[in-house]
Amino acid sequence: MLVYKKIFLPLPPNYILQMMMKKLFILSLAAIGFVACSKRADYIVLSGKVEGTNGIPLELKIIGGEVDQPLHIKPDGTFQDTLRVPSNYYTIFNPQGIEIQLYLEQGDELGVNIDLTKMPLEIKFSGKDTLANAYLHKKADLTMEIQKSGGMQQLLVKAPAEFKTAVNEYSKKYTDLLKNTKNLSKDFVKKEEKAINYEMLYLKSIYQNAHQKLTQEEVALPKEFADELAKIDYDIAEDYNTYRAYKELVTNKLFDKFQDNENDENPWGKLIAHVKGLKSKNIKADLTRYFISGVSVANTPEENAELIKSIKENVKDTAALKELDRRIAVLERLKPGTDFPPFTAEDLNGKPVSYESLKDKLLYIDVWATWCKPCIKEIPSMKALQEAYKGKPVTFVSISVDQDKEAWKATVQREKLSGIQLYTNLSMNRDFIDNYDLSGIPRFMLVKNGKIISISAPRPSDAKVKELINANL
Repeated sequence: MLVYKKIFLPLPPNYILQMMMKKLFILSLAAIGFVACSKRADYIVLSGKVEGTNGIPLELKIIGGEVDQPLHIKPDGTFQDTLRVPSNYYTIFNPQGIEIQLYLEQGDELGVNIDLTKMPLEIKFSGKDTLANAYLHKKADLTMEIQKSGGMQQLLVKAPAEFKTAVNEYSKKYTDLLKNTKNLSKDFVKKEEKAINYEMLYLKSIYQNAHQKLTQEEVALPKEFADELAKIDYDIAEDYNTYRAYKELVTNKLFDKFQDNENDENPWGKLIAHVKGLKSKNIKADLTRYFISGVSVANTPEENAELIKSIKENVKDTAALKELDRRIAVLERLKPGTDFPPFTAEDLNGKPVSYESLKDKLLYIDVWATWCKPCIKEIPSMKALQEAYKGKPVTFVSISVDQDKEAWKATVQREKLSGIQLYTNLSMNRDFIDNYDLSGIPRFMLVKNGKIISISAPRPSDAKVKELINANL
């Protein structure tokens, strides 16, 4: 199974956050501006105005910690919400490019005025946390300057020694900005020192993989950086809720473990054990959410049972559990003995071939692509398997999901592929992935008389494939 890992970069301001839906208690206030109210220790009042909307509805969210909630923008651009904020660092976010870093302390009031007519955006703060938030705005400007001077890609393609120098320079720039900003509270300075450290650690953690993907070169991380990464504690509940860079460090650690165990018979078992060993309930719950997408027909029933058990033990929010129910429904829909979902694909001459014309046969179906290295690796074994069953009542069907149709045709001809060779354009056949729960390729399926024998059959290189085919001849 292929798992695609996204790389999140902490420096660019257009940080893309991926969070599950979470519950947040919101009290909407009718008045505009700060209101006189009794403070509660775990709440803040956030208010302000967005200039330059021209009466067009604007969608803004506040994100951070356990918060993922829309701000209620009135037609005149004003907003005011009372929010529960268990953490400190938040972001006013809009997919169209607005991203404003905020520091919020429980029980305070903060005003944020945003002028969309200015470029870059003009942000003015008012309230107790003004100094801290003004600093974060300067920090964002510094990040923009760093990006303009080279960019993230240019940083990650550097040789190890140059990368080390550049990261240390970045760290000094951020640290100097913090030191030179006067009248910040000691508590905020302490938190920001930690934030900068995590941001730099994150850059160091992604360097090797990113460098290899960008340059095709394998490099060693500078020893100093490697030693720092080895000392990270990935089980700090408060830091996970507070610092987004730390959250990404923890999340990527899980993905790294999957990739390290990808060739194991049961990689999910090791991941489940890793999460189970964590003490922090918030981290455990968040990481377990990733297991939901892992519930797949590509797993063994035992693996799926382990995943489902872990999810139900650690995840409590309704939205996530509904998604789990949907994944379980997919398993039921594609279990042995159920109807195989029909398809229509093109042959080498561009003529449509319907599954209906093949359904009365014993079919060994291969879903593949020319760009998929594991797929290409199976070609010799597929040829040998076809030769072993020559003259026997089993039909071999290969369905390419290449974007480049000509690349598929060229490979079929060059490799002299036999059996029924078909092609489907996924952009024109969007249901194909969902129909067979394709989490990755290659995927092999065994079907007899329209019924599923195995929706995730052994590969041609696996000796078990002959046992399965022989049992159904």
